[in-house]
Amino acid sequence: MVVYDLICKKQHRFEGWFPNYEEFQKQSEKKLISCPTCGSTKVEKLPHACAVHVKKEEPPAPPKKQKQPPASEPTPPSPAEFKEMLIQVHHYIKQNCEDVGPRFAEEARQIHNGKAEERPIHGTATAEETAELAEEGIPHIVLPKPELDS
Repeated sequence: MVVYDLICKKQHRFEGWFPNYEEFQKQSEKKLISCPTCGSTKVEKLPHACAVHVKKEEPPAPPKKQKQPPASEPTPPSPAEFKEMLIQVHHYIKQNCEDVGPRFAEEARQIHNGKAEERPIHGTATAEETAELAEEGIPHIVLPKPELDS
């Protein structure tokens, strides 16, 4: 099963689940994929960082130097776009990481020290616990919770 981030011609973003890449291609060519917001069948697959696999042993190839005109600064996302991205990140984490709840700091420490199975986890930690993890060099990230409309 593969999950792709998709976007329609009206810039509505949504997720599509497919058995494999070939099935996505077939459905896309036959215009069987439609935007759940507006119904448009002009849909494209967005680049997805999680779909990139780089071996840890091999450093990435250095970028080729090419003369390019200076790029303009990318525009930051609007508050609504940022909120949507944050919701998607939280959804991805809940679907792909084990919830260890308030034991996050303890579990992250055990994984880092090789005392527990290496696996993706998520949970909660106090500001003091996250500061201790940072001091110990244990990789983690604190994500803000998206504000949900009532």
